[in-house]
Amino acid sequence: MEDEAMFSLRGMLGLVALPAVIGAFSMTRLSPVGGNVKIAGTFTMRYVTQEKLSIPDGAGHVLLLTDARGTNRNSGPGDFMAGAQVAIREILDLAQGNGSSQGYVTLSQGADSTVVKVNGKVTTTMSPDGSPRTTFTGSWTEVRGTGQYAGIQGGGTYKGAFSSPTDFTVDWAGERSK
Repeated sequence: MEDEAMFSLRGMLGLVALPAVIGAFSMTRLSPVGGNVKIAGTFTMRYVTQEKLSIPDGAGHVLLLTDARGTNRNSGPGDFMAGAQVAIREILDLAQGNGSSQGYVTLSQGADSTVVKVNGKVTTTMSPDGSPRTTFTGSWTEVRGTGQYAGIQGGGTYKGAFSSPTDFTVDWAGERSK
């Protein structure tokens, strides 16, 4: 029964959120002089699609393909992608709610966008009340930008947690340069 709880939908959702956090880091605004700029923010996300494939090599082993949507709140210096739309698409390889995640995060605001690649780790533990608690951590690397972010480079780290089986937040920070 505990194994089933660890493998609950909430545990699987936690794994999916990790790439979302990484994507949030990609939307950093560059400084006018072209130097490195510290960036940070928080994504508030909700899953819109989750596909699960069971792997028959052990109890609770699944691959998840997810798509989450939400918004970015800038918490760093400047006004980087404040209120931008965020899309996180990732693949998670989980056993009993624990494993790896990788994917892409897109931040977009009008003609400006960034795409970041994320790689992370998902961890699910049981809370004192017996419900699963899923958290995630990882790193992100800038892949592409459009508009004012064309040619962007950078990277950073992220961490986050689920507040429900479908909702999660991602806190991200890093540095960008052009």
